[in-house]
Amino acid sequence: SDKAEWARSEVRFLRSFGGETPLELEAGLEDQVHTIPFRLVNDKIIVRGAVNGSRPVDLVVDTGAEQMVLSKPTAQDLGVRPITNTLSAGVGEVGFRGLELGRVDELEVGTLKVRNVPTIIKNPPLTGLPSRRVPDGISPLALGLSTIIDYKNHLLILARRLPDEPADIELPMRVHRLAMVRGVVNQEHPKSFVIDTGGEVISISLSTANMLGMMPVRHIPLRVYGSSGWDRDAFLLPGVHLAFSQIQYDNFSVVVMNLHRPSVLLGFHIGGIVGHKFLSNYRVSLDMDRSLLRLSQL
Repeated sequence: SDKAEWARSEVRFLRSFGGETPLELEAGLEDQVHTIPFRLVNDKIIVRGAVNGSRPVDLVVDTGAEQMVLSKPTAQDLGVRPITNTLSAGVGEVGFRGLELGRVDELEVGTLKVRNVPTIIKNPPLTGLPSRRVPDGISPLALGLSTIIDYKNHLLILARRLPDEPADIELPMRVHRLAMVRGVVNQEHPKSFVIDTGGEVISISLSTANMLGMMPVRHIPLRVYGSSGWDRDAFLLPGVHLAFSQIQYDNFSVVVMNLHRPSVLLGFHIGGIVGHKFLSNYRVSLDMDRSLLRLSQL
């Protein structure tokens, strides 16, 4: 069956480590705090990193990805070989995708050095997207690191345990493959929202929009594409109220996207996604040790 084949693939991947430790930080650096400068390009956080001792390459910091991600050409150039296949699901009409799974022997970003990093290789690649280049990316959370994103000073701070610092807002955060916080839609519907530094907008799922009874007769269509291609169902929905503790958006226009397949992969309904438009107003701390999303107004 498909489930049995998936389980065999996972076993093959785990056995490929042999006696190596996955996500092993360089000895002596386990408790270090790493401060790394970043560039903001098209609302994406970009850092420079070296893979397997390569020349520096651009990497998108994407907390909406559950593993490090490399395009097929990048993986070939950097000597990252596929070991087995895995199942992935993202926003877009392709939905579930069988992709290759490999391992980066060494990842170096600033002072951070991590060995044996599980890596999704985007092969087969998607076609028909606005850009032929598939961005390469890392998720600090997938590396087991808590993260501070200082949008004002363009600094990324990574550590196993972040230093204590004051915050204006603290939201309970759950991490199940992806990091999520609870938001309330239209005053009475609590939903889980993915914290996605690789995303741009604030969105709700198609199932959430249906549940609210707000599906308009005439849609305002949008051209939205994600990790699994174009989302032909996407549209703009005005008049929504969103609340994340004391953060409130009244009579707000959200993007509605089809999040059914990512929800199936996670095992529960995703209510929506908060991306750059939400996060960039704050100094953002994703503290896995304390299970908190901490926000300080810029």
